[in-house]
Amino acid sequence: MIFLDVEELLSHFRSIVTYQDLALGDYLFYQNDPAHSIFALQSGTIRLLHYTNEGQEIDHYRVHAGEIFAEIALFKESYVCTAIVEEPARVARFPKSEFWPALQQDPALSSAFMELLAHRLHQTKIMLEIRGIRSTRERILHYLRYMADSGKEIMQFHRSMRVIAQDLGVSPESLSRTLKQLQKEGIITRTKRMIQLNQ
Repeated sequence: MIFLDVEELLSHFRSIVTYQDLALGDYLFYQNDPAHSIFALQSGTIRLLHYTNEGQEIDHYRVHAGEIFAEIALFKESYVCTAIVEEPARVARFPKSEFWPALQQDPALSSAFMELLAHRLHQTKIMLEIRGIRSTRERILHYLRYMADSGKEIMQFHRSMRVIAQDLGVSPESLSRTLKQLQKEGIITRTKRMIQLNQ
């Protein structure tokens, strides 16, 4: 059995999954809370952050719809970060007391789960590389090229401009201004929430 996405994982574990709706500003869990579950995000955005001993906030990353998170809970007794809702969210909860034995007993399931984790790790590495580009214009262009559908050179926005700007480490104003300039130069064609790369 090979899982291609989180929805198939949810279907496989439908007997143990519970769902929770969260509002903007809600906390799903706090750093050092007992780690009883891992999660999948069905909608919305969740920010994962860490507090230092001095109380400073350090961003880990943002979780978007279709992604799993807090999987480190399978190996830890407490959560290593805090999860706060940035856009109203629906979260699926997998109790690790049942999820972990299922992975151990089913090699195909375990392999598919590792594939999901590896894919997410790869995406995270790519985003770190993109955020390391100093030029805002080049950073946005690299992001569009990475996110474009293979062969079609088309990208459809499924998230707000504010969230995309946060992922890129730029202001929403800079993102909007750069996209308008790229469209003016004919590098992209933009219609509503879809962008086509022309070059």
